[in-house]
Amino acid sequence: MFKFLKKKIKGGGSSSDRYLKLKIKEVRKETEDTNTLIFEQPEQGFTYLPGQFLTLILPIQNEKIRRSYSLCTSPHTDACPSITVKRVNTGLVSNYLNDHMKPGDEFEVMTAAGHFVPELNPENKKKYVFFAAGSGITPIMSIIKSVLAVEQQSSIHLVYQNRSESAVIFKEELRRLKEAYPGRFDQIDVLSQAQGDWQGYSGRLDGAMTSDILMDIAGNKVNGSEYYLCGPAAFMQTVYDVLMDFDVPARQVHKESFFADNAAARKETPLEAGTGDEAHLVHIILDGEEFEVNVPANKSILEAALDQHIDMPFSCQSGLCTACRGKLLEGDVEMSDDDGLSQEELRQGYILNCVSKPTGPGVKIEIG
Repeated sequence: MFKFLKKKIKGGGSSSDRYLKLKIKEVRKETEDTNTLIFEQPEQGFTYLPGQFLTLILPIQNEKIRRSYSLCTSPHTDACPSITVKRVNTGLVSNYLNDHMKPGDEFEVMTAAGHFVPELNPENKKKYVFFAAGSGITPIMSIIKSVLAVEQQSSIHLVYQNRSESAVIFKEELRRLKEAYPGRFDQIDVLSQAQGDWQGYSGRLDGAMTSDILMDIAGNKVNGSEYYLCGPAAFMQTVYDVLMDFDVPARQVHKESFFADNAAARKETPLEAGTGDEAHLVHIILDGEEFEVNVPANKSILEAALDQHIDMPFSCQSGLCTACRGKLLEGDVEMSDDDGLSQEELRQGYILNCVSKPTGPGVKIEIG
């Protein structure tokens, strides 16, 4: 049996503040397997930051399925928020969204979340270098448009890996940005299956190619730029390793863990069951209320809380999207996977509840 206690904390919000309905205004085809869903601006307004994501809650096969998709629009330049969805062959939600969504359709979402967000300042004079692969361009597109609009003295280089020219998402929009911001925005394409008279980089981005591109962009000042990476884990690790070889400070490298809609197939490392049947009491602060829940040795903190019908935020349940992020205020936990968190977040005590379990008593976590 779970022990359950709930008490109000002064100044808290409510779970209803985390949810809203969005209605599709337009569906725009980007590539053969990718669509952008453009939403109407809801009456109560919708706020988000560049680089954040939405968690969609969709009624599919008599279940409420959650998936997170990055916003590809900028709050500084776009009237309507949008997400871009690339079809995954075995992806339940990506196929549903690409096959069935039409203008007028409405569904529930959680408010925008995520920490892949730049600290924009009109006074900044920075050089940004973005590395994106495939649909990893979506949060980066949001940030690029925001930087160009807000930081008039900053410049941007985008290194974009795709299979072929026809697979380039936002191809025309990126071309228009390059024309609108000459000298401030440059795009370097890398095609793994280049055809015809392609003159750019060919093959998969590896360490040597990354080094060459960085030298072309920055010469001997590679460590003076701000870097944002989004794509599959191996892609980001390749770029990250090269940046470390160039002595780029880790605080200047920002990663958004990319996972496909079939991430359910990527099971997290099983949580160890412990040496017996012990459970530990965890205090969870959520929307201004404090909950107590006994977490069994074979359950994650998120699983135990959901079993007790606590309305915890979550999406991927594999330690990547960070929707379930919380700050460890007291006690100790074990995380089986921390790839979704930056080194700074780890230093500040943030954990991912979907892949964490308490290792002893006295654990207290604030969600958000």
